[in-house]
Amino acid sequence: MKHKIDQLLLKGLTLLFEHKEPFLKRWKHQLTKLNYQNDDLVARFETIIEMAIMKPVDERNPNVDSLIFSLFTEWQARFSKKEEENESIFLLTTIENLFHQLLAQKSSTTFLDHQAVHSFFSRILDQTFLSQNVEAQNQKWLKSIISTNMVPIKWVAVVKKNQQDYQVETVICSDSYKVDNHLLDICTSLKAGEIDHLSLAIQKLVGASSDDYEIIQIPCINDNLLICPDDLLSGEQISFIKGMYLRQLKLHQLESKMEWKDASLLFLQHLIRTKSVDDGLNAITRGLVDYMPFKRCALFLYNHYVDKGIGVSGYNVSDFTVQQIKEEIFTLPLIDKYFYSLTHSQPLYFSNALDILPKRYVQEYQLKSLVVLPIFVPTKNKLLGIALLDQGAETPFEVLPETMTTLIKFGQYAGELLYSIWDETLQQFGCPQTILTLREKEVLQLIADGASISEAAEKLHLSSYTVRDYVSAIIQKLAAKNRTDAAVKAIKMKLIS
Repeated sequence: MKHKIDQLLLKGLTLLFEHKEPFLKRWKHQLTKLNYQNDDLVARFETIIEMAIMKPVDERNPNVDSLIFSLFTEWQARFSKKEEENESIFLLTTIENLFHQLLAQKSSTTFLDHQAVHSFFSRILDQTFLSQNVEAQNQKWLKSIISTNMVPIKWVAVVKKNQQDYQVETVICSDSYKVDNHLLDICTSLKAGEIDHLSLAIQKLVGASSDDYEIIQIPCINDNLLICPDDLLSGEQISFIKGMYLRQLKLHQLESKMEWKDASLLFLQHLIRTKSVDDGLNAITRGLVDYMPFKRCALFLYNHYVDKGIGVSGYNVSDFTVQQIKEEIFTLPLIDKYFYSLTHSQPLYFSNALDILPKRYVQEYQLKSLVVLPIFVPTKNKLLGIALLDQGAETPFEVLPETMTTLIKFGQYAGELLYSIWDETLQQFGCPQTILTLREKEVLQLIADGASISEAAEKLHLSSYTVRDYVSAIIQKLAAKNRTDAAVKAIKMKLIS
């Protein structure tokens, strides 16, 4: 199994390098839009892209994991601010979508090609979880190792090595050595070009004397532990602390990966079981609640026939009331302000739903905080709709970075399902303009049975010109490529047999 996955990753890497020139051109075009959001972040991200795309690779023995690890190391160095994690993940997803667009332009592209590219970016996405929510895990581990008294410690700090300096992430003191929380908060704001300076600053703030024992520095991958011992520590004890710290990091990484992958897999299995339009829509709304930390979900799709957003399904909210909603979507603040983000798979969190939705809906559904999930098809570069998620009526909430990241995959899985039943869905929830007249159905049925324009005209006692007009109208109504495509769509939509 591992061999097959490695082959898929290698195929993805190969495809990326094959398309690097057209990708760089498209990326330059994207920057004209991205630069309006966060100039500094985009500039740093562009450096990583250049490093990845232009990095020399041994074509006879390319090492996918080596490249990903080097990207991850650069990622950690550049994206140390937690508030930038969602933005950086969004940029990563944007890059993946650009490659899918390039692949879709080639007739020789297979679905496996798309999966290979997707697998490569998923492997990078895995690594982003390693830096998320680690601070809370570190605090828990530090408190645990101090409280066991296996090693005599007054205080211990975790220091992160950033691109240009060192920064204190957390400081934990033993119960026997009480320090004011305000002083500990000041410690966590400290930065310095030299780790020794941080060590001295922490020592002065928390008041611990090092006259008897020096502050011990223990390097652990991209972290450094500063330990103020309460007794002399042996080399064996120092090795024990380092080994325990590295082990808890690995366990946290594994747990993070498994949690989001398990949730994504369960959601995907949930979608696969659907057999009809109603089943599919209900599976999406229910799955987003069952497998993600939300309590309500409402699903809205874009009906391109009338340029409107239409409500189609809800979970823990009335289907009937959701289906009554039909809005000119481009007049909504959500679409006006955030359309670019939505068309690039980026889930959005809003602490106040009034910022993006009309007041009447906020009041009717008693909305407070809200997450907007794009239902997006990366292989087709299509935004089909959005899902609105919250924690229930009148309930404000916040969202963890890993939740927002996992939602990207949920939105794409939902998009792939909806795309496969798109025509039937619009027919069921669409408007009268999408329904064929009786005569149009008769014409299309004959075409589907193999009749030519003249043969259909003869059987229906019409002129060939009239039949051609009917065929043109049918193609337009069904948004088909040609009359054969129209016949196929009509059969799927059960308009003809």
